[in-house]
Amino acid sequence: MNRLRATTLAFLVGTVSAFSQSNFEGGVKGGATFTHGHTTIPSVALTSTVSVPQLDNQSNGVGTGYSFGIWGRQNFNKFYIQVEVDYNRFVLKQKTNFSVPAAVAAVLAGQTLPPQVPAATPAGISTVSESVLESVNVPILFGKKWADGKVRAFIGPNLLFTNKAQAKRTSTATIATLTIPTPETTSDLKNPNPNSPTEKILEVKSFTYAAEVGVGYTFFNRLDLDARYAVPVGGVYKNKDITGYLGIATVSLGLRLF
Repeated sequence: MNRLRATTLAFLVGTVSAFSQSNFEGGVKGGATFTHGHTTIPSVALTSTVSVPQLDNQSNGVGTGYSFGIWGRQNFNKFYIQVEVDYNRFVLKQKTNFSVPAAVAAVLAGQTLPPQVPAATPAGISTVSESVLESVNVPILFGKKWADGKVRAFIGPNLLFTNKAQAKRTSTATIATLTIPTPETTSDLKNPNPNSPTEKILEVKSFTYAAEVGVGYTFFNRLDLDARYAVPVGGVYKNKDITGYLGIATVSLGLRLF
């Protein structure tokens, strides 16, 4: 019996010792996302005679969202692998100005062109948009540590599974001295209206991937402050004719639980 107790005690001590020396750690994290970018959208035909010209959307500031999730890190002698499961909200703010005939501007604004304005009169349209994408992300990061593990740098792919995508737009059409504002419109870019050419062309992918790079600093052996930057190299839109650039910066604070 004494031998059994001694063996059991030795096993328990060995197990605790092995666990304490484990090279695996994990925890929770949360932070903010900062998104910017620009897109070029090809011309879209609304009817057989009316079309929207190519749109060159420029950045209209940095959109702020959020990120939260869990992480696990396996440490090796010279590097580590970190895998996360995060839920993210990205906000992209853009603006564009373009010109169309007054008849087209009236159609886009959902208004009737006044009889005193010729249909071919040049009209300027100014549009401000805010696109929101929410997704489950799975970053797979390869990193290295310095300064007794306090300083980190990492790089790797980030898998994005889209949960929600919407765009809000507000436009103002100017025809001669007449200004025609339009109410704010909201489009579902994940499940677009099949009868809306402007929504269909902006349909986003259910899955894409990004390249991610970042640095981090660990406080008190439990708090991880990370700053990272990602670019969706797999493309966000299903339409391959849409071009541009999208950059996502994230600042987060992680808590090591074990």
